[in-house]
Amino acid sequence: MSPVPIVAVVLAGGLSRRMGSDKAWLAAPGTQVPLVLHQLALLRKLKPAALFVSARAGQALPALPEDVRRLDDDGTAGPLGGIQRSLQAAGSRHLLVVAVDLPQLDEGCLRRLLTACTGTRGAVAGTLNGLEPLVAIFPPALKVHVDQACATGRLGLRALLVRPEVAKLVTAVEFADTARFTNWNHPTPP
Repeated sequence: MSPVPIVAVVLAGGLSRRMGSDKAWLAAPGTQVPLVLHQLALLRKLKPAALFVSARAGQALPALPEDVRRLDDDGTAGPLGGIQRSLQAAGSRHLLVVAVDLPQLDEGCLRRLLTACTGTRGAVAGTLNGLEPLVAIFPPALKVHVDQACATGRLGLRALLVRPEVAKLVTAVEFADTARFTNWNHPTPP
């Protein structure tokens, strides 16, 4: 059981320009399972109250399990738009966010983030490369800041998380191993 009530989302609405094809459909390395389903299976291990997939309106996805809710946005705000829509759906629960293109992410990493959360604070992964905001657990109080960032076109998630009024809402959890945060942006798997 988690220390805070969570819902979880796989952010799968990116345009995959560098990859050249929709990452949600790519088979996770060493499997025949599409990445979006691979990430959902990982999130399911944490027993969230609900599972979401954030996608662009009209984006084709592999068939999702019946208990997974698809959340669409117009795709113009990048990952922040998917997070905004997901925080809205999460209501009063913390939102666990995972990007679809992180096939090396593991349960231990997500559990470390979860143990760092409190009733009012979330957690974000950090490495020597800085914050990894697409592996994070965001508290409900972040929604007002995300809404404001989207409304003003300030869509940089890292920049948002270091603002003083936002930084107090999340704890950075440091990870020495950066390989699990390598996103898959080229045809060769990471």
